[in-house]
Amino acid sequence: MVSPAAFIFCHPDDETVAAGVSIAEHVAAGQDVHLLWLTRGTGSSVLGKLNATSPTPNPWWGVMHDPAAEGYGVLDLDQFGQARIDEGSGAADCLSAGLPGSLTLREAGLLDGAVTAEDAQAAILAMCDEIAPGMPVRLKSHTYVPELDTHSDHLAAGTAVRNLAAADPARFGDVRHYLLPPHWTSSHLNLVSEAWDLPSNADIAARAVNACRVYGAWAPQAGRYAIGHHSTYAYFATVMAGPKCLFHP
Repeated sequence: MVSPAAFIFCHPDDETVAAGVSIAEHVAAGQDVHLLWLTRGTGSSVLGKLNATSPTPNPWWGVMHDPAAEGYGVLDLDQFGQARIDEGSGAADCLSAGLPGSLTLREAGLLDGAVTAEDAQAAILAMCDEIAPGMPVRLKSHTYVPELDTHSDHLAAGTAVRNLAAADPARFGDVRHYLLPPHWTSSHLNLVSEAWDLPSNADIAARAVNACRVYGAWAPQAGRYAIGHHSTYAYFATVMAGPKCLFHP
């Protein structure tokens, strides 16, 4: 029996731009897959753009938002965080719906921008002890290499996975660290043994693209604010142009 696969990412949208193809492939193979978001991503500067408290428009949107004119109220942190989770849940549905495996969504409730390797490790271990007590779990997360990702939360998550693998290789010896699209052409790839995870068929590729589209949905009256595309549109554009994932051990 194949052990569960756990994808651990810091913010809703990381999973789609870094590992959407891989998530869909695992579920398509009939596997037990879990997606853990360490935070709700409430530290994003997009909140200020949506609330029109930032002095400049969002580069992707191009014009200043006007909540009253656009039919929504000013968002507080809880509403913004829930909107991000809703985007992530919609994307996860695109990646997994109708496939023979399962995709379970989980949250760790850590503070965006303040994730530590210790807290991430505790959250990951708690999840693993719940889904497979004492048994192997395949861990997949961000990179731990600072030359390949500068976000402190991402590095903390990657380091947590690396530490778990080092401490208990029998249980956590099968790991993958995923790179975000801007680092797919990094001059520092020589620091790792990277490999591509390509879609095995058109269905998987379409699922990865559709998951990206969810993060661009604008329907504020329904609580959809295209937060992902406001945040990192170029990442989504790269994946949509050629769905794939880059990872290293």
